[in-house]
Amino acid sequence: LFDHIAECMARFMEEKDIKQAGKLPLGFTFSFPCRQEGLTCAKLINWTKGFSASNVEDKDVVTLLREACQRRKDIDIDVVAVLNDTVGTLMACAFKENTCQIGVIVGTGSNACYMEKIANCDKIKDLHLEEDGMPDEMIINTEWGAFGDDGALEFVRTCFDREVDEKTINPGKQL
Repeated sequence: LFDHIAECMARFMEEKDIKQAGKLPLGFTFSFPCRQEGLTCAKLINWTKGFSASNVEDKDVVTLLREACQRRKDIDIDVVAVLNDTVGTLMACAFKENTCQIGVIVGTGSNACYMEKIANCDKIKDLHLEEDGMPDEMIINTEWGAFGDDGALEFVRTCFDREVDEKTINPGKQL
C-alpha cells in the first residue's frame, strides 16, 4: 500500500516538475482510526470501510510512508504532520473562521471532532499542559464510527444488523 502511495506521489511530483525541488514538506491525511502518539506518529488501530492491507495495523503509518519513499530513492519528503480527515476539516475551517468548534465527515464512514479544554482531557491531565503558556484547548477526535464496538448498542441491534456485521472484514467493529 505505502509503496503504491509513494509511486503515486513520485508520478505527481514528476508531472508537476517538483521532484528536484529539495526536501518537500508533506501533510499526511490518513482517514482510518489511529492512536496518535505525536504530530508525526499515528499507529493504525484497525482497518475500516472495507479496506485491508497486511502488516499495517499497530504500525506507525508515517514511518511506513517514509520507508516507502526512501526505497524509491527518487523523492525526498518530510512528513510534518499526520492527521485524520475530520481533524483536517476542523483545522481548515478554523484557519478561515477561528470560532469553528466542530469538524464532521460523512462519506464511506462518518466521524466528528471538536475543540475541548485541555483541563477536561483525562488522558493528558497529568502533563499539566494548561500551565505551559500554549492554547488551553485541543482537538478531540471522537471516532464515533466505532460507537457501539464495546457492546453498548447490542440491545437495539436486529437480526439484519447482525447478518450484515458478520459479513464485514471486522465483525463487531464500526457498527
